Amino acid sequence: MRTRRPLAATALSALVLCALTACGPDHAKDAAAPSAPAAPSTAAPSPAGNPLADLSAADVAAKAQAAGAALTGLTLTVSVPGHPDGPFNGSFAEDGTGACTGRFTVRDKGSAELLRSGGRAWIRPDKDYLAVALPDAPAAAAGKWLPVGDGVPDYTSFCDLGLRMARQVGLDTDGGPGKDLAKAGTEQINGAAAVVVTVTGRDGAPVRYAVAAQGEPRLLAAESGSGALTARFGDFDRPVQAAPPAEDQVFRR
Repeated sequence: MRTRRPLAATALSALVLCALTACGPDHAKDAAAPSAPAAPSTAAPSPAGNPLADLSAADVAAKAQAAGAALTGLTLTVSVPGHPDGPFNGSFAEDGTGACTGRFTVRDKGSAELLRSGGRAWIRPDKDYLAVALPDAPAAAAGKWLPVGDGVPDYTSFCDLGLRMARQVGLDTDGGPGKDLAKAGTEQINGAAAVVVTVTGRDGAPVRYAVAAQGEPRLLAAESGSGALTARFGDFDRPVQAAPPAEDQVFRR
């Protein structure tokens, strides 16, 4: 079965990781530069009595990294308005056991669901995305779960992406502080106060990390290129319900 290079799992995963962790040239060459920036997040006054507000950028980032390392799961929502394959939006739930569910859409190219359970993975494309990702597949495969591998594109990099990002706040790929690590005030993320730290990516684009100002200092949002790429995080430590699909819902060639 002939496949096209996955629109999301390869290019977009590299794009997210490079944009949000200031990756070096070897990784950046695989990532397309997004365009069409969105409006920045709404600024908020500094939360009264917030201990993070009194810490250095390095200390805020370190606390976020430690909180990320302790996470057992989360939900990642990603938006790339200017992705070269078309505006991309996806949401993925993952936990530390490897369980994962998700769904993504690419404008004018359809959508697909993702499932990983017990070390196995499947995608369920609609008819439009089936035609893009697996142009030789029969129409009967649309809406069915396709086991990943043997020609079926692998999108499971998303199943580890959220936790990885939550653990790398403010870091470069060598594990050291990102370039120009600094604080940038506070803002509201879905009604929650957050302290913002910024770094400069290897391409010179700003990268912003919004860290929860109250409770656990977890990463709530990240943004690159002033809205060209955004990521939101939530449902912390919630187990993912990801049972393997029923056999009659799996497409076998």
